[in-house]
Amino acid sequence: MAGVLSATVPAAAKSAAAAAACLSSQRKKTEVSVKERGVEGGGSHGVVLSLLGTSSPSTHRRLSQQLSCGYGKGDFFFHGGNRLVIERSMPAIHAARSARRVIKAQASVAPSPLSSPDAAPGRVGTKRAKISITMGDNLNDGMLGKARMVIVGDGKEVPDGPRAPAHPDQTGLTSKADGFDLGFTLWRKGKTVSVTIDDLPKNVNPTVVLLYNDSTHGKWFLKKVEIETEAYTSDGGGDNGKMKTYVFPCFSFVPTGRNPRIIFEGSSKLPWQTPSRLYHLYRAGALDQHFSVYKFDEYDDLSSPSDLADRGSPNFRPRLRPYPKRQATSVSGESVGIPIDDDFDLSKMYDFVTEGAKATAQAFLADPAQMASNRPWRSVSALISGLFEGVGALRKPAILKAGVDWKSDKEFGRQTLAGINPMEITLLRDSPAGFPLSDADVGDGLPGGLTLAQAFRDKRLFILDYSLLEPFRPLVNRAPAAGKEWERYLYAPRCVLFVDNDGDVIPIAIQLEAGGKVYTSAKDAGVGKWQWTLAKAYVASADSSVHQVARHFLQCHAVCEVYLIALRRRVSEWHPVLKLLIPHFRFTMSINYRARTSLINAGGIIEKTFTAGTGSMAVSAEVFKSWKFEEQALPKDLEKRGVADPQVLPYYPYRDAGMLIWNAMHKYVLTYLKIYYGETEASRELIVKDKELVAWWTDVKFGNSKFEYSFSDVEEWPKLETVEDLAFICTTIMWTASAQHAAINFSQYDYSSFSPNHPSCVRKPMPEKVDEKGFMDVMPLPRDQVTVLSVVDLLSRYSDDEEYLGRTDQTAYGWLVDPKAKLAYEQFVIDLDNAEKAIERYNDLNKKKGRLPYKYMFPRTNRDDADNGPETEYGTEGIPNSVSI
Repeated sequence: MAGVLSATVPAAAKSAAAAAACLSSQRKKTEVSVKERGVEGGGSHGVVLSLLGTSSPSTHRRLSQQLSCGYGKGDFFFHGGNRLVIERSMPAIHAARSARRVIKAQASVAPSPLSSPDAAPGRVGTKRAKISITMGDNLNDGMLGKARMVIVGDGKEVPDGPRAPAHPDQTGLTSKADGFDLGFTLWRKGKTVSVTIDDLPKNVNPTVVLLYNDSTHGKWFLKKVEIETEAYTSDGGGDNGKMKTYVFPCFSFVPTGRNPRIIFEGSSKLPWQTPSRLYHLYRAGALDQHFSVYKFDEYDDLSSPSDLADRGSPNFRPRLRPYPKRQATSVSGESVGIPIDDDFDLSKMYDFVTEGAKATAQAFLADPAQMASNRPWRSVSALISGLFEGVGALRKPAILKAGVDWKSDKEFGRQTLAGINPMEITLLRDSPAGFPLSDADVGDGLPGGLTLAQAFRDKRLFILDYSLLEPFRPLVNRAPAAGKEWERYLYAPRCVLFVDNDGDVIPIAIQLEAGGKVYTSAKDAGVGKWQWTLAKAYVASADSSVHQVARHFLQCHAVCEVYLIALRRRVSEWHPVLKLLIPHFRFTMSINYRARTSLINAGGIIEKTFTAGTGSMAVSAEVFKSWKFEEQALPKDLEKRGVADPQVLPYYPYRDAGMLIWNAMHKYVLTYLKIYYGETEASRELIVKDKELVAWWTDVKFGNSKFEYSFSDVEEWPKLETVEDLAFICTTIMWTASAQHAAINFSQYDYSSFSPNHPSCVRKPMPEKVDEKGFMDVMPLPRDQVTVLSVVDLLSRYSDDEEYLGRTDQTAYGWLVDPKAKLAYEQFVIDLDNAEKAIERYNDLNKKKGRLPYKYMFPRTNRDDADNGPETEYGTEGIPNSVSI
């Protein structure tokens, strides 16, 4: 095989026999063999090491015990003048202990290099190469069967040193890369297997590793490969004894079949820095593999079934246009087209329908009479006691904790700044058309002596505007048949808010439909002000319809899938931008596919339980018409809505915590990118001529285009010409996938599991008079409430295997090998720690003012699990790196 250094080794057979005898004397079902391999490139030496193991877990356990017990110092086993090195990395274990215990085994099968008959004065080479293979530790990461790797050097040779050739006169670039071929058998997840090969006849500069999975099991997840080499000269001079370690990040499954999984030495290389031969054979070759797997398609699979062609069917949903592209998936068969690296593992399989059924069963236990009848609760207290108190009670959300008055205007306003959707509040710059409002209407809603005109001039008025829902009202608000009740009723409300002297935001006026009546607290003379409370609930329900399908699914889930597809299609794993971004797309494609099959599809949970009903995803597409990439950046979004200035809006936790995270992230990204592109004017040329980067940005624009087959400059995409441009783009993407998603996803249970506070659906239009029972009649029916509660409970959970922003023990740090890149990330961790402390102080200060702590962008970097539980003061695990739920 070209590119593999190998030939006969005179002592190889003897070594193999000796090693095999040594191991077989301990356990008959395990053998080590060295095979001779004749490969073009005479005069060089190499070995193929094959480690074959039984598939019996009990035998593996016995072998683990045999390797560990009694030989804790890694003593040599001598047999026939050859040696087998056994090394343990954990205390001795008993045979009865679990076979999943992680061990580290090292075997050397070769004659001593110093006794080699081929040794000559001045000879230079590689004394030893130790290959360590680290597998994943999730439920399905292990592999039973045979695997093989080919280690390819870069072909560069220098007269002396750790990459020296067998003959000093061979300098420059050889026509074929050097390397060697290794065969082995692996078992158990979470294991690091180390194999040491002695007496390599020439130095190898490992650059590319080709991994082959010959197992019928089909799955083998590899975190990384490490190759440690020791150079030597037989006369002891030069670089004798010099050690060098090459790290090959993978974080990928190695599929079965003839095609290898290609991984690269971890030092990042831009396309032009890659040797031509290695570029065309391996860098471009790996991209070709990904290009054939990652393909754009449109959102045309939301019908039920997804391939339904009958346009007259109530379960047919037309193609969403405009809308971001998605991964091309099939509608039937065992494989749906999600690449194996992007699919959930067994530890993270979410089923929205199943979770809903479980919660309903629990609710039947908690309040059997109400759940059986499915009639509205007659009072708020009956709902609370039925679902959240007593036997079988569901988890009580933050909004129902002691000291919080969910019904107050102050709490309603606080949730527009720190609740489920803090992305709507906007400075009122002009008087809202068709929204008549006078000082008399608001009564004591403003401080004494202050007029609306003065409040407007002082920038103290804000608005929540859901008028985009107006065109969808005829679709939803179909009059019920005779004798039937309304099932749902959609409004398109606008709500004006005022910042009081304490910095709190309070609602002062609500208009539910264009040209409609204006509701204020002052106008509601009823006991308990239930009509005003219901008007606020209509606003919250409209917010639910926009939040779930637009701010959440569209602006986080859907667009991040485009970023992922473009990255995988166009950017090599050798590229620094891929290493920077890829941790932020873990499981995104998989959760999106599951959302399309049970959450946002025809007849799915969103259509059944949210007010917009069958028009929900059409609402999402309507929002996308005005979507701009630049406005997904937090500073740009705040500026657009007029809420960036703390002098204008003093208390805004989403902004205040978010900017701490954004600034730390942008600083890290800019520092990281300057390592590879520099800071001078020359960096501009490096970026515009980076063909992988340019192709990726083109794909991003195409995938998120408003046009069907292309993209246009009228969509106002940012330029990609400088390091600063690239840093802004990458920071925006990372922000969207991590902190932005955390803010609007993990807040859901706290505020929308209790329907009166933030109903997913309202069932009737506004009555003329409203008391508490009338208010509850408008709320979703009990079973629908429990269904939504179960879904937002699932969406708000942190997975056991989640990966978080700023962790040095997870994938984002593992991709980084370059020392400067690692230092940049470590500084990022420090900056996040400082942000965490600042958010703690911020929360402590506002707690004294009766405000709930804002926890959804609380980093909690590098904390022990005991500090991260949801019942701790801030109740958060951290900021997940990716949109994975």
